[in-house]
Amino acid sequence: MANNNLNKPFLIAQDFALFLTASVDVKGMPKAYPTVAEQREQDYYNSLTYYIQNHPKVRKIIFVENSGWPLDKLKQVAQNNPHNKEIEFISLNCNDFPRKFGKGYGECLLIEKGLEQSNLIKTVTHFAKITGRIYLQNITQVLESISEPYDCLCDYKDQGWRLKKLLGEESAGPNCDTRFLVFSQKFYHEIIKPLHQKHKEGTVSYCFYIESQFYQAINNLADKYKVITRFLIEPDFKGIAGHFGGKNYSSPQERAKFFIRSIGRKITPWIHF
Repeated sequence: MANNNLNKPFLIAQDFALFLTASVDVKGMPKAYPTVAEQREQDYYNSLTYYIQNHPKVRKIIFVENSGWPLDKLKQVAQNNPHNKEIEFISLNCNDFPRKFGKGYGECLLIEKGLEQSNLIKTVTHFAKITGRIYLQNITQVLESISEPYDCLCDYKDQGWRLKKLLGEESAGPNCDTRFLVFSQKFYHEIIKPLHQKHKEGTVSYCFYIESQFYQAINNLADKYKVITRFLIEPDFKGIAGHFGGKNYSSPQERAKFFIRSIGRKITPWIHF
């Protein structure tokens, strides 16, 4: 078993697992992008290939798919494993929840059910949830930049929404970037897991907005948990977003945003955009 002493930083190679969430068949989920299952499968194939062949310190990968899609093609990726990483594939069929609950609810349900079936998760103290179709090119640097122990590492977006509002853009208010977050198992089970469980058919009719739900739950927990709410370096994502009509993180516009935010994070770290 992994070392459960949270008074010291966890070891990435020993105590950490990367948890990739996947939904190949979106089954009519509104605003999902892309909707073609085969295209989504290829995106997951590409991201898995990236994580297996890069970042040698990230040695444990858990891939969980929630629509019952056959994983034969995706498992082929593990045949080329130059760093001998431990890779676990889990197939679920839990993508039949009420569509009104939204994608965030489905992702949280996937995490809950995936962890219940995972054997690899039993060997670590911490895991990172990452949206499976995109990849974080500087994941090792983000993890290694934090030298203190923590229960939750996330990236707040709790100020930029004001600027969006002034510019007349749609904004849900302060939120947490849920593309990549790190939890201790204790924090996940006590704080994160119960959030989506409150959504029950017949009692709740609104959408589960994962970014704001996570922000509200994580905020103001410093007295009980060690929470870090800001990455020290700008996360460098690659791939196609599952919203905003398929935003390409490699486009010139997004690369310009990345460099501006990288500079801003260094010179004005207290501003969370």
